[in-house]
Amino acid sequence: MSSELLSRIGIYLICLIISIGVHEYCHALVADRLGDDTPGRNGRLTLNPIVHADPVGTLIMPIVAALSSFPLLGWGRPVETQPRNYTRKLSMRKGMALVAAAGPFGNFALVLLVLGIAAVLARTVGISEPAAMLLQTMVTLNVVLMVFNLLPLHPLDGGKILAAFLPARFEAVDEFLLRYGPWILLGLVVFGGRYLGYVFTPIYALAMHMLGVAISA
Repeated sequence: MSSELLSRIGIYLICLIISIGVHEYCHALVADRLGDDTPGRNGRLTLNPIVHADPVGTLIMPIVAALSSFPLLGWGRPVETQPRNYTRKLSMRKGMALVAAAGPFGNFALVLLVLGIAAVLARTVGISEPAAMLLQTMVTLNVVLMVFNLLPLHPLDGGKILAAFLPARFEAVDEFLLRYGPWILLGLVVFGGRYLGYVFTPIYALAMHMLGVAISA
């Protein structure tokens, strides 16, 4: 195993742990703002990424994926929340949708933050090769996390968002996705890379273009 590969894996893990931490923190923050104190009682109202890390999903599986080229990203420890505690100003499903959307929004905000940092570095001290790799990895990971989690399938965030806006006559669609969504998702990850590429490629290309604009002095 070369030192370059070890460096890439190390940078990937650091970026993944931070990105997942922000994603899960945003879930916890919005749930708390809606009136549910469960995330706070569970210690999840923090940007400390270690609190949100899952030993298997955030460490072991990403390392295995990096070494084997298996198409697996990673995941964090889900934030526990009780929708019945949300404010009555919103329906329970709308509250769940807001909490769900907060995670991908956190990744989007992190992309904007990284682009801003890249622009400042490029115009002041310059960007070294390791720093460029770190910035690109952060942008890539957060774009992937954002888009992947918005896919309208349970148990992803997009499944909860879709459920909040489905008319009552389409209730069976949500029930179908609750039952078979995880299997559909697994099939897409393992066998449907080409189809996922139709979604990810243009968004990824746009993010890389924005990074290029940010660092061009």
